[in-house]
Amino acid sequence: MTWRIVPRSEKKTEMVDIPAAVLTVAPQLRHENLPNEVGLLLPTNNGPRQLIDAIVGTPQICNGSMLGLFLADPLLNLAREEKRLSAAGVKWITNLPSTEQQDVDFSQQLSDVGLDIRRERDVLARLRSQEFRIAAVVSDVAGAVQMSEIKPEVVIVIPRVADFAAGFPSLHQRGTVTQEVSLALRDAGWSGVLLGLGETSELCHERQWPDTLDGLICRPELVSLASA
Repeated sequence: MTWRIVPRSEKKTEMVDIPAAVLTVAPQLRHENLPNEVGLLLPTNNGPRQLIDAIVGTPQICNGSMLGLFLADPLLNLAREEKRLSAAGVKWITNLPSTEQQDVDFSQQLSDVGLDIRRERDVLARLRSQEFRIAAVVSDVAGAVQMSEIKPEVVIVIPRVADFAAGFPSLHQRGTVTQEVSLALRDAGWSGVLLGLGETSELCHERQWPDTLDGLICRPELVSLASA
């Protein structure tokens, strides 16, 4: 799937080095009542290896895009995959999908077995040490503070699964969380590009975006790898 990134008008020059999109796997189970953002977290999906294999086999798939991988996967052979991704020309990596998107109770259960945002943070930090550029996905203040420790160039705010219970979260709801995350990041001394999830219909209404956002990352669209 492709998640398009669109900078705020006055931020276009500042964000010229930011990829135009994030490329992730698509959910195996799709239904009109199941948002792709939620379906991406189901255990029926393929792990990061399949997408990495596709990128390595056809590097142009990722041209101009950031690669989104499930970095908490305990089966991810990072030493092997970072070399393959570097050889394929991948420059940017982010933790999408993320354990941060899960409901709080389930996130705690994942944390109890070491499959949580701290694992994702540590993997991102290692990738950065290997000259990859990194973006960090967060869903709340606590996650933002943890990710600020590794100083990602970009922070992406994605709503939790529970926030989709009544449909796509309202602009007000998303804006409230974004504001809280922005303040926490500022207090932590982080400075960088802040993106929030939005509808493509919101692209024409920048004045309605939360003031703290530098741009939107649009809801994902299904594409075939051949056309990505």
